[in-house]
Amino acid sequence: MTANSAKGTAHSRDSIAIFAGQGRTGRRAADLVAALLPPAVLVVTGLLVRARLIDDDFVMLNWVSLALSALVSFCAHIGWHARLHDGGLLSVRTLTGRRTVDLARLTKVGRIEVVAQGPTDDRLILTDAHGVRVILNKLKGSHDTVDATVRRALLHKPANAGVTVSGRAAERLDLEAEVRRPRGRFKAGRRIPFSLIGFAPLLVVPVYLLLAFVLTYGGVLLADTL
Repeated sequence: MTANSAKGTAHSRDSIAIFAGQGRTGRRAADLVAALLPPAVLVVTGLLVRARLIDDDFVMLNWVSLALSALVSFCAHIGWHARLHDGGLLSVRTLTGRRTVDLARLTKVGRIEVVAQGPTDDRLILTDAHGVRVILNKLKGSHDTVDATVRRALLHKPANAGVTVSGRAAERLDLEAEVRRPRGRFKAGRRIPFSLIGFAPLLVVPVYLLLAFVLTYGGVLLADTL
């Protein structure tokens, strides 16, 4: 039995309930933690230093709070053991629990590429109308691929469906012609040239250092003025 809402369930071969919208709360919680982490570290360290409960050097935690926030934003949405179920429901495991993406109701398809010394970590970012978001790269126990599955679901969309597909995702899914088509089923998202991806660390570092300095200075001011 396939469900289109949380009231109905579809059971996998492992007898685990699968339903559209599953994991939406976990996704929101992860986003909230990532957003609140830097200001929380700023306030907590400032207050504790002011109260002389910790040393002044602890304000330097503001330098790592941004990195921790980015790590939560990425890792909390990574899915593994992805399986396709009846009704176009794609179920994955994440750090915040099981999530289920409704492929028939995709609203955004993006792509994230992490360039390292080894092979590039290249993944798709899927968001559906229920507010569920996952980052994944492959299916488990299937001869099909995530690319083929997502591409097939997108091409089944009606005209003017309004699904936002980023330029890099369209390139990976071979949908560039469809995205460029006027009044088509897709909306073109942001496109970052691959030549800039390799320079991303050089572009991110100055911004990161500036924000870290602002947070650290804010922590110092908070500790000195309260």
